[in-house]
Amino acid sequence: MPKASSNPTQRPRKRERGTATEERSARGLVERVLAIGVVAFAAIALLGFAATMLHVGLRDSVELFAATLWQWAFWLPLVALPLMIVCLVALVIVSAAGKARRR
Repeated sequence: MPKASSNPTQRPRKRERGTATEERSARGLVERVLAIGVVAFAAIALLGFAATMLHVGLRDSVELFAATLWQWAFWLPLVALPLMIVCLVALVIVSAAGKARRR
């Protein structure tokens, strides 16, 4: 087993840890909210597609899926996908603007 080096230039440097009290920028907060929005709206759209497929496929054989509530699942992807696209475009614009300012 190799011995640890006693040469200080070959030792890994200790990382400086950021404190939890560091202020986060408003841009970072907006990026996080938009990213969460993209994921949430994608999940809602996916669940809406799945519920619609269950309703269409099983409404004749399973009484639960014949209920009127399942028909509303059709609208979930139609509403969630455009909102997801808007959040995604806004996220790309905000991220690109932030990277352009850093340079």
